[in-house]
Amino acid sequence: MSDGGVQFFEGVEKLLEIWFTNGRESNKHSDLRKIPRGKLESILKIVHCEIISFVNNDQIDAYVLSESSMFISKRRFILKTCGTTTPLMCLQPLLLLVEQYAGFTEVEDLFYSRKNYKRPELQIGPHQDFDQEVALLDALFPDGNAYCLGTMNKDCWYLYTLNPPRDSINNSIPDPDPDQTLEILMTDLDPDIMSIFTREECLNAAEATKKSGIDKIIPNMIVDDFLFEPCGYSMNGISKNVSKLAFSD
Repeated sequence: MSDGGVQFFEGVEKLLEIWFTNGRESNKHSDLRKIPRGKLESILKIVHCEIISFVNNDQIDAYVLSESSMFISKRRFILKTCGTTTPLMCLQPLLLLVEQYAGFTEVEDLFYSRKNYKRPELQIGPHQDFDQEVALLDALFPDGNAYCLGTMNKDCWYLYTLNPPRDSINNSIPDPDPDQTLEILMTDLDPDIMSIFTREECLNAAEATKKSGIDKIIPNMIVDDFLFEPCGYSMNGISKNVSKLAFSD
């Protein structure tokens, strides 16, 4: 979509995170990474994106996508996509694949979040409006809760979560997995710095990663990066040692 000769791309990312469990039963043999890659590709086709590259360690599979990233560990699924992608449309088929191939029977918790769009009219339903997104999620998860943080007529952050009772989680999982997430959003960046992420400035993704200093943000990472044509950059990083750690840009 162009406006005044300048092509527009919606940089706001939609973040979907789902934790799975078998309730009080053992999760020993259940694993989301058992889902075949072909089935994952069919899910991403619904979302309107595709896999570009892949790295993994003993704890996590990390995919660079044509629109951002996907991370899959034993019982957590993370999909973050930008542009006009439709991640919520893959929820129902994903839940079926999880039960069929991964062996999980319940959704323990779910988080869906995004910033407000710059051009919401360009999105594909149900992602044009948060009320539409909430309606779809409520149809699948009757106990969900929706929130808006910030001013609705300016910058704000939308969040949908199940907010399960903590007692039920502690009773069903002997040792809950530690989980910390830090998400940083940046706008109005210096054009000279942003030019690093163009083919005019850098020959390949590795050069952009080094010139921008991203390779120094978290040391000892396996970096999987991609430089788009004519501009745009995406990367995943997974730790060589602390394999729970994952990072995307």
